[in-house]
Amino acid sequence: MREQKPENVTLKNFSSFENFFKENYHSACLVALRYLENEQEAEDTVQETFLYLWEKRAQLQIQQSLKQYLFQAVKNRSINYLNRERKLHKQLNNEIEQIQNTDSEANFSSEELAVEISKSIESLPPQCKKIFLLAYIDNLSYAQIAESLNLSKNTIKTQMGIAYKILRQRLKTKFFMLFLIFKQNK
Repeated sequence: MREQKPENVTLKNFSSFENFFKENYHSACLVALRYLENEQEAEDTVQETFLYLWEKRAQLQIQQSLKQYLFQAVKNRSINYLNRERKLHKQLNNEIEQIQNTDSEANFSSEELAVEISKSIESLPPQCKKIFLLAYIDNLSYAQIAESLNLSKNTIKTQMGIAYKILRQRLKTKFFMLFLIFKQNK
């Protein structure tokens, strides 16, 4: 049986942190995959955790081994991600239910809504519009869009955030009907 050395990884030295990253990235992804079904979400969660560790290295006071801390942090981030997704899904369902239960005379017909949505999408800035359409019409993931446009995933996330904000402002209460139409078309 091999003798285990005590862990002497320090987060203050980039070289040792880089080695720690290389040695533990795959295992951390496996931890995340226990909670998240999507491999890309798991990788994003692990990368965010490593980034957090590096950015907060001066403030962190780790009482256990760094590896144990990493795995616990990945687990917690994965669970938090799932909770946010469930909450968002529940809010969306509530909004859809509210819209469906409101007086039909107060709502646009689906044709009028489709025209309003189309106008709103057309009003998006060109790059933002292109990214939004790739996500919702072509059903591409942020990673696929980033690769096809040779942009970073963070740029895609930012552009999608801008698109959502503009569409929310333009469509106000009708915003969530957008998801209904896209959902019906798939």
